[in-house]
Amino acid sequence: MKLKKNLVLLTILMIPFLSIEAQNDLRDTIPAYSLTEIKNYAVEHSYEVKNAELDIKKAKAQKWETTAIGLPQISGSAEYQNFPDIPTQLMPNFIAPAVYDVNTNSFGLTPLAPLNLGDKIPVQFGSKHNVDWNLSATQLIFSGEYIVGLKASRIYLSLSEQSKEKSILTVKENIEKTYYLILVTEESIKVLDSVYTNIKKLYNETQAYYKSGFSEETDVEQLKLNLQNTENSLISFQKQREVLYKLLKFQAGLNFDKKISISGTLKDAVNEIEESTILTEDFNVNQNIDYKLMQIQENLSDLSFQREKTNYLPSIAAFYSYSKKAMEDSISNIADASWYPTSLWGIQINVPIFSSGQRYAKMKRAQFDLEEKHNLKQQTEQALLLDNAQTRSDYQIALNTVRNNSESRYLAEKIYNNTLIKYKAGTASSITLTQTQTQYFQALSAYYQSLNDLIDRHIKLKKIMNLL
Repeated sequence: MKLKKNLVLLTILMIPFLSIEAQNDLRDTIPAYSLTEIKNYAVEHSYEVKNAELDIKKAKAQKWETTAIGLPQISGSAEYQNFPDIPTQLMPNFIAPAVYDVNTNSFGLTPLAPLNLGDKIPVQFGSKHNVDWNLSATQLIFSGEYIVGLKASRIYLSLSEQSKEKSILTVKENIEKTYYLILVTEESIKVLDSVYTNIKKLYNETQAYYKSGFSEETDVEQLKLNLQNTENSLISFQKQREVLYKLLKFQAGLNFDKKISISGTLKDAVNEIEESTILTEDFNVNQNIDYKLMQIQENLSDLSFQREKTNYLPSIAAFYSYSKKAMEDSISNIADASWYPTSLWGIQINVPIFSSGQRYAKMKRAQFDLEEKHNLKQQTEQALLLDNAQTRSDYQIALNTVRNNSESRYLAEKIYNNTLIKYKAGTASSITLTQTQTQYFQALSAYYQSLNDLIDRHIKLKKIMNLL
């Protein structure tokens, strides 16, 4: 991780012989957020949470959409038809035989054209202008699939709500990690700035001693090298701070052009973690968000299985339709035309009889999926219990390591400061000073590394226990 590498570089370059002044010009001019404040802001404005809220709204719409299937459905329609050419049908010629009979039997006449019984005559039915309107209604009376689907829509809404909770936890986790990284970075910048100032002062003094013949050229060159490395590291941490603040604003849903800072110090944050009572809290797997989501997935699989079983049941629906129609050969007569009504009602029953085993196969597949979800839920439970136990152990180890490394850091600092005094007095060699300085830098590096591990374990344990 880039930050860890920077921390190691920082500890190698630090010369902590001055006290650190806790001043920051940015905090004098722009608002400062505490960890709680920035997390609360992120819960309201982060992109992940906003999208999760939209998913809840979609789930509510889906729930009503499913509910409406079982409610009365009413539709209406109106239609106008114009026939420039009225459809023609061919019909058997029943007129010619009648005319033959009348001429022959009543008048004694014999028609000149012979009677052809196979003749057909063209006939046009209907009117050129037709107007009609229709009103129809349907009502679902019974459907097992609908009942199960209604339950599933409610559980789907619950899934969306739990997904939002998971999004909030993820946002809080990311915010907290970035917050601590900024604290470490800002503390590092303070130290580096002081170190740079004092190395530069010591370099100027040593250079003057060298010109006067009281110091060696090697000492001057070593200080110059330390000065350049410290300046490079300071610039690197300043750039890193800019990136971290942009990351924090992105996670919280703030615009990049809005300047912010964070309140608190690294020392206070470490004390808060060390004094935390989280290890005394009991772990309830039912409160873990991942376990909750797995329970909902199991419930949805169970409803899917129930839905497949309802395919063996009949469905019943009622319907009603009423319409009126007007027909005229002239459009000007439509307004005064007679309207002819038609009404219809009935009940429709659909009974599944035989599907060649398709319904049974679907039901068994849903059953197997339910069993799989049940196994995954149990696996998730056991994995969470194991993860909780492991994280608690890692957290305790990290706590102990930080305390030991903190003591080692102060001892190494004391040894280094004493050697520095001896070096200035001319009673210690530069080799001895370098050795004690390296020892001190290693102690600092180990401390910051263990501190970073402690922060990670603390955040992870809070997430598992749903305490973020």
